[in-house]
Amino acid sequence: MKNRPPIINIALLLVLALSAAAGAAWTFATALRAAPPEDTATLEIRWHGNGIILQGAVRDAATQQALVEGATARLGGEADQVVDWLDIAPEALPVVDAAALASLIRLGQEGWHLQRRAASGWLAVQSPDDARSAQASELLQRAFGPGVAIRLVPLP
Repeated sequence: MKNRPPIINIALLLVLALSAAAGAAWTFATALRAAPPEDTATLEIRWHGNGIILQGAVRDAATQQALVEGATARLGGEADQVVDWLDIAPEALPVVDAAALASLIRLGQEGWHLQRRAASGWLAVQSPDDARSAQASELLQRAFGPGVAIRLVPLP
């Protein structure tokens, strides 16, 4: 081996350290993307001010379309009152029955707020014990499947 000037050795070590840091950052970012924390909403629906906001991620365009159509129907065909911030991402949490979730959107009332997380979800409603809320709970369970714990909470 030839003797290299110290500056070359330092430069090589710096390149090696930067490569290792970039690899570690990529691994960390991939892990975060693969499993969202339980306290992060992955799908959110809000009924407010003569509009409906759909936000988060769904696995496919058919699910996105079903939710947008449910919101549009709830608003009497006023598509411009539907805010669709849904991303299509194959790694998104599954919606087992998109039609049931679209029915929930049509059933919803001003002020309702749904948040779906990795293993659970909640729906804020005016009165958790009324018939409309009971129907909403059934629709949510069908929409997300039996493995997702759904609870109804009173609006603040």
